[in-house]
Amino acid sequence: MLALAAFPARRALFVAAGCGRGARGAAGRWPRRDYSRGNPLRLSLLERLLGAVNWARASLPTGRDCRAVRTSRGTMRGWASAGRAARGGRAAGAALALLAAAAAALLPLEAERLRASVGGYAVMNCHLDFPFGNEIPYHLQWEKDGEMIFSWYSGDAEPLLADRWGGRVRRVGGGRPALGRGSINVSAVRETDAGLYRCHVAFPNRTPPSRNNGTFYYLEVDGGNLIVTPPMNATVLEGERAELECSPKSAEWAVQWYKEGAPLETLPELAGRSERARNGSLVLRRAASTDLGQYECRVSAPDGQQQSAGAYLDVQYKAKVVYSPKERYLPYGKPASLDCHFSANPPLTNLRWEKDGFLFDPYNVPGVFYSRNGSLLFNRVDESHEGQYSCTPYNALGSEGASGPVRVRVQRPPALAARPQPLYLARLGAALALPCAPAPDPLRAPPNVRWAKKDGTELPEGRYALEGGNLTITDVAEEDRGVYVCTITNEADTVTVETELLIENVPPRAPYNLTAVPSRDSIHLSWVPGHSGVEVDYNVWYRERAVSEWRTMKILSRGVTHATLEGLRPATRYELRVLSQDHIGDGLFSKPIFVTTLDPEIEESEGATAFAAATTETVATGDPGDLGELEVTVRLLEEGALVRWRAAGAEAGAADGARCAVRWYRDAAPAPQLLSTAHTHHDYILVGGVEEGERYWARVQCGAAAGGAAVQVPQYARLRGVAIGAAVGALLLAALAAALLLARRRLPRRQRNDKRAR
Repeated sequence: MLALAAFPARRALFVAAGCGRGARGAAGRWPRRDYSRGNPLRLSLLERLLGAVNWARASLPTGRDCRAVRTSRGTMRGWASAGRAARGGRAAGAALALLAAAAAALLPLEAERLRASVGGYAVMNCHLDFPFGNEIPYHLQWEKDGEMIFSWYSGDAEPLLADRWGGRVRRVGGGRPALGRGSINVSAVRETDAGLYRCHVAFPNRTPPSRNNGTFYYLEVDGGNLIVTPPMNATVLEGERAELECSPKSAEWAVQWYKEGAPLETLPELAGRSERARNGSLVLRRAASTDLGQYECRVSAPDGQQQSAGAYLDVQYKAKVVYSPKERYLPYGKPASLDCHFSANPPLTNLRWEKDGFLFDPYNVPGVFYSRNGSLLFNRVDESHEGQYSCTPYNALGSEGASGPVRVRVQRPPALAARPQPLYLARLGAALALPCAPAPDPLRAPPNVRWAKKDGTELPEGRYALEGGNLTITDVAEEDRGVYVCTITNEADTVTVETELLIENVPPRAPYNLTAVPSRDSIHLSWVPGHSGVEVDYNVWYRERAVSEWRTMKILSRGVTHATLEGLRPATRYELRVLSQDHIGDGLFSKPIFVTTLDPEIEESEGATAFAAATTETVATGDPGDLGELEVTVRLLEEGALVRWRAAGAEAGAADGARCAVRWYRDAAPAPQLLSTAHTHHDYILVGGVEEGERYWARVQCGAAAGGAAVQVPQYARLRGVAIGAAVGALLLAALAAALLLARRRLPRRQRNDKRAR
């Protein structure tokens, strides 16, 4: 076994080689180059590798395993071992096998490893160490494996590059804190770019000319790539031949080119002027200004592998005018601009204007200025600005010539004879007219008038009309709300006017005719909706009369006009209201209704003290035939009339729990009037809205059984009037009796006094 070890610079290398039990030591100096102090001794990497091979061949043992050990101070950089070497002539082959290990061992101690892929880039950092921190003239040089690839003297405009590195190496780091001023960027990396790179800075006007400011990098290019030579950025003049190189490892592999992500086959104008060379490169026979952009080369292998690399093609050309109108109108009394539509690469350096064949210098014309892009800016247009203008752009390459003549005319902007108000308020379904009529001009063609909504939505289809610039909207809908823009345009200028349309918020009408049917712990409430033409939601508000806090129940289904309030307290008086809502907001509350839940302890006998005294008639109204009979009773309460029923005889079980229909009539001539209809599964129902002095009749039908009863509501108001009249008469009689009694007592006293006086 043979082992090779390399020590840092300025250290001796000692190798002890022994076979079997005997051992002998050899010491010697390894040929080296002092990278840290710029020693003029220059040995190429190849020379050092050949020296390592010769030394290994001379020291190669012929017998047993040997081991390289460290016998002097210093730090070992690498360790390499090989198998048992053959005897005699095979020793040289074993030494050559150590070439790669020797190369790695001979790298400088300070070398930093970088990795890049073919077609990629690598940034190598290099900080400049000026004496005492003061910048002085310097010479920056980058080397690869001992060969110069980049050389630049401070103050020079362009660096000196080796032939193979032209356009691929440039300085970076100016203004970047992380990078030194001597840093470079290697772009369009190739496989042959792998190796050892060195940054060296020299000071020509100083002794000694070098300092400890060198930096080493070892660049590794990823193997297994399909592209040998990737494309690199190129700059050509318009009309010249342009070539982007892209060489695959095998000529049989497919090469495809793209521009800005699109295949060249899909760009007919570019494909007609380009061709693919035998080595895969893209050749443009005559480059055009439109050819500049990012190009990508994709190589595909038969096994499915694919690799791509890109480059930028810059096509430079003289400044030229790309568009020139024949006539241009400027608005009188307003600011305006006159543009020169040009294209230039390199960028524009100068732009010259002419008016009526003479040089037009804005600096000598009041109210006219140059913009940053070369356009003419008129602060206030008047008739003196009319004329024939032309422009000529220039860049570093020159100019393609002047533009065509542009006839500038001054015209008054459009005026409005009638303009819309800032705000309009309209009701749903109404018609609305928005005026925007231009002022007539007998010398000019009428301007164009256009209406649109500011949010970009379309005008109501089939519900609007334009006449003389005025917009009329019929059958206003909710979606018509918004800001409307009227635009009037002529050749000189465009005038816009805005107005806003709001839809009047009409809340839904309040529900009415609330009807409630109480039970022991619930109240079934129904109402009649107040129709307003929109879909309405309802909320039932209720509370105990003795409590100030309201509770609500939302009706989840639209169109439902009844609700059942559960979980109420028995024998408790409640106040109920219904609130209507729509997409605009809350409507109005209905009138309140007061309902008392039933008391479970109330007896059903006619003498029950919980009911008010009233005349009640029970009439059997069962129809003859197959209908059974129900015993129906009607009693008056404070809240209205309580209708109860029960089946008699065999029908009792059948009617229990059945759905019953109750019809409430007013017994009016010539025929009863149906007031309301209700359905319930209970055996009772409370009817409100009972008026004094009226006679009512209730008909109940539960399945096959039916019955009815009538009730006469006393005229409590008349009775109260009679009682009040009687009370007043009694008070008057009592007052008269008291007066007579008082007069009777006073009369005898006067008579006695008269007698005494006589």
